[in-house]
Amino acid sequence: MKLPGRLLFLLAVILPFPLTAHHNTQAEYGAFGSDFFVVDGIVRDIRWGNPHIQIDIEVTGGDLPAEETGKIWTVNSHPVNVMIAYGFQKEEFTVGDRMHLLTWRHVRGINHLWPRAIQVNDEPLKSNLRFTDMIEIANGSFIERGIQPAANLNGSPPERAGLAAVKKLRELGYLDEDGMMIWPLPGQ
Repeated sequence: MKLPGRLLFLLAVILPFPLTAHHNTQAEYGAFGSDFFVVDGIVRDIRWGNPHIQIDIEVTGGDLPAEETGKIWTVNSHPVNVMIAYGFQKEEFTVGDRMHLLTWRHVRGINHLWPRAIQVNDEPLKSNLRFTDMIEIANGSFIERGIQPAANLNGSPPERAGLAAVKKLRELGYLDEDGMMIWPLPGQ
């Protein structure tokens, strides 16, 4: 009789709390240091909420095979608070908008994308991954991509960019005395 009572008590304590799951996006989309490709599309639906923002686009062009044109693909991204910290706002995305993405495709071949950078209509191409910004700054490829850095890049800890990137960023003078990212450097 004690076990069912304890089980009911435990359920009563646990159930009021929302269950959330965290998953490794790189396990689903490949390493964020790997090559990405271009996808262009028209926004058909927006789900701006947690655990991840999702935007359905109708593919209009880019690097996907021609037979994908006209099909709906889902663009997955961060939770709302992360997207806001990166410099995105819900009001930037409207059904009917044109999207240009630098992105990775889901490794299992489903019609899902994870964006490296997002451009809506004729606005700037904005970073969706600050640690990839750091990797590309370290290897010298960031500026040529024409990506506006994540809004929270400056002052961020670089460790998730990897040891090699941290070492190179330090050598290039992009880390302050506390080891935090400096971008852009004064005078750039």
